[in-house]
Amino acid sequence: MSFKVPTSRVTRNAKVQGSNMRIIHDLDEMTETARGWLSGGIIGFIPTVGYLHAGHASLIQAARQECEYSIVSIFVNPLEFDQDEAPILYPNNLTGDIQFLDKEQVDVVFIPRFEEMYPPDFSTYVVVFGPVAERLEAAFRPEHVRGYATNIVKLLQLVRPDVAYFGQNNAQHVALIRRLVRDLSIDVKLQVLPTVRDTDGLALSIRNQALSPEERQAAPLLYQALLAGKALIEQGERNLALIEKTMVDVITASPFIKLDYATACDPQSFEQPGDMLPETLTDLLLVVAAHFGTTRLNDNLLLRDGHWLI
Repeated sequence: MSFKVPTSRVTRNAKVQGSNMRIIHDLDEMTETARGWLSGGIIGFIPTVGYLHAGHASLIQAARQECEYSIVSIFVNPLEFDQDEAPILYPNNLTGDIQFLDKEQVDVVFIPRFEEMYPPDFSTYVVVFGPVAERLEAAFRPEHVRGYATNIVKLLQLVRPDVAYFGQNNAQHVALIRRLVRDLSIDVKLQVLPTVRDTDGLALSIRNQALSPEERQAAPLLYQALLAGKALIEQGERNLALIEKTMVDVITASPFIKLDYATACDPQSFEQPGDMLPETLTDLLLVVAAHFGTTRLNDNLLLRDGHWLI
């Protein structure tokens, strides 16, 4: 693993001056802290790759309302990306992120060092099987699933939260984490919050900052395609090919978008339904993904218990 993540300017475990927020880098100290003074209350955990925005704020605010302590991790995991992908899509904004987290009154910021998380002789990985680890995002980025699964398990082991918070914006991550928690008997409750969107419907993402002005203008078509698919289903359409074509037509109307997929699947297993959706639909996930130049975005709409979560 020759990938190098930009090093933090915060070089030691410390507190932010004038703040009660604690910054931890050492893995052992994180575990000791979780077992120590944090063990007296419910711990809420939000794992991030940094470059924080309003979507992260919604997760943090939920954690602070529901838990005694809030922990946010900032770590760009190179196992999830191509050699040159992460520094471009996930630039280092640590100073701004720490100010952001201090304003949100987070208790602990965990910023592990890459060399400690993944030493040169690291050789243990978490491998998930089945559609959730093989279809859609996993098919386009096969190494990503193994890297993400390994990293999230390590973080959960180190932080030992009672509740972990995620956004619905990356539905496949959510489904993958549910499978990991179930299969590995990890003692944590998962709390999934709705996607936070910009005023034009684009899901907030660190990747949005890499879009050109023309690409940014076209990007809301992903959400519009999902809404078009949703509208067809609400009108009683059950032909999956027709629903997919409707979403595809919306997205491919822009020359700035190269479509990867637009389809529907089971929100838990990520298995694709048959050619005809059941007349009575209770749970379904509409998913889309596309390239905008070199930047890849995805989005989804979830139907749960017969109600769309927008």
